[in-house]
Amino acid sequence: MEGFFVSLGAFFMSLWTVLTSFLPIGSIRFTTEPSVFDCGNEYYAVVWATSAKGSGCVKYTYNGEEKTVWDESAGIIKTDDTVHSVLVPKEELQGNKYKVVSQYVGYKFGYNAGRGKTIESKEYSFGGISKDDGIKFLSISDIHYMEKEMKKSLEYFADEKPDFVVMLGDITSTLETKSQFTDYFLKDAAYLSKSEIPIVYTRGNHETRGEFGAELIDYLPTETDNFYYTFDFGSLGAVVLDSGEDKEDSHPEYDGLVNFEEYREKEYNWLTSLEKSEFENSRYKLVFSHDPKITDYFGKDWTKPLKDLEMDLIIGGHHHKSEFIEAEGEIPVFIDCGKDTGEIWAASMVTLENDTIRMLTIDNNGNTLLDKTISTK
Repeated sequence: MEGFFVSLGAFFMSLWTVLTSFLPIGSIRFTTEPSVFDCGNEYYAVVWATSAKGSGCVKYTYNGEEKTVWDESAGIIKTDDTVHSVLVPKEELQGNKYKVVSQYVGYKFGYNAGRGKTIESKEYSFGGISKDDGIKFLSISDIHYMEKEMKKSLEYFADEKPDFVVMLGDITSTLETKSQFTDYFLKDAAYLSKSEIPIVYTRGNHETRGEFGAELIDYLPTETDNFYYTFDFGSLGAVVLDSGEDKEDSHPEYDGLVNFEEYREKEYNWLTSLEKSEFENSRYKLVFSHDPKITDYFGKDWTKPLKDLEMDLIIGGHHHKSEFIEAEGEIPVFIDCGKDTGEIWAASMVTLENDTIRMLTIDNNGNTLLDKTISTK
């Protein structure tokens, strides 16, 4: 019986070869360039999209050895998706060159597969090299489909060379379909990073809305398997929080299909488990959270464990304005603007240098909305 299936597979393979020789099938192209997302302290996730489903891998050379890392699951190369997410060790990608490769796979039987065109991206020169001082990052929040205004705002930072990008959430207004993820989220990520610097992502409440929202973690994995984790970048030690949804689970907007109360409890327990010693070598200590106002967040003071860690600043978005909040005994809060009123949208550049943190926010009309420097001493 096995021989029958092998013969049947060979027949279909021959038929596929004939068809692809005369008909325009089996074609594939990149629909987004790759983006490199921070997963924590060990790995990056290289993510890109194609026009048709198939296989995907990342290729680079490390210590003289040619490396090919596949989008796979337990040894099986994935072929049934148009989005690929490949985990690569940070130390192997930092300061290195890489490219992504995809091949069209029309079908995969038990003994044969119908494969088509293979495409390769250009070779990207990746940064990600950590620094002891003079760290710069681009802070982006609440795009909400305002790509035109975002790109105009970024023109005013054209001379800056950030070391990484922080995407603070609400890149889209909903995540109902995979196409929203690829056509906006991934395209924005590739545009902001030019595929050459890391991206730190904090989930926004609007990325929890829609059926595809539940699949997002599959493409943007982290070391905790959730949208909260820690990472280091040279002298920077950071906590990435997931503020989740901004209303009680019983709110009619969710139609009874969220469980953030339990999720937040799990995240809070994780946060309180972090040790001060994890950040003892960090000259700068930052917190990223889509909603940065977490002094009283669903009945808990999330800043208390952060104070125990002696964090310097909380950075977030969500409130669609540019603001710096400082109160005695509290961790200062920087609210990155993103979408403001009307057609106003603003980006920010944050610079960590000489034991200071500078926050500069400029809107798409060239207006400086905020320019604030604080000391970490």
